[in-house]
Amino acid sequence: MSWINDDFEKIIERLFRQFGVDPAAGPLSQGDPNVRSWYYGYTMTMGPDGKPVVREYGNGLPGQAWGLPVETPRVEAPQTGPLTQVDVDRDQMKVRVLVEMPGVTKESIKVNATENTVRISAHNERKDYDAEVPLNAKVDPASAKATYNNGVLDLSFDLVEAPKDDGVEAQVS
Repeated sequence: MSWINDDFEKIIERLFRQFGVDPAAGPLSQGDPNVRSWYYGYTMTMGPDGKPVVREYGNGLPGQAWGLPVETPRVEAPQTGPLTQVDVDRDQMKVRVLVEMPGVTKESIKVNATENTVRISAHNERKDYDAEVPLNAKVDPASAKATYNNGVLDLSFDLVEAPKDDGVEAQVS
């Protein structure tokens, strides 16, 4: 294995050439017909029968020549609602709702509150957010205050009445 004794630049040069890239060409450009790219990955979803389904995608699949174009279906991430957290503070008579919505502008956020729920929607080029969040308490929708910072929407409401404890105490043994 004589390549072990080569210096580092020659090893990198050889790797670039193996992938069809001219190392002397400088930064890669997408319009260059001499530049080939490859990608490889997998997705894992749950099938209708409850069993996991693993699918490979890319143009670097085993048995394929590197860099050949392959028609690969675009893999979309499953659409889920934003992460939300609702805190009810009985002592201060407040409800606070935190909603993670990264990548949107505060101008695109729409909030519609009722006494028991908050509907939040926003959009950007890559993702749309739309969620109805149950508040588990009766609030005054007119008291809503909202701030948006670092991808987190922070809503607060005044409680109209404290929620009742309907639970049953369980003994821990």
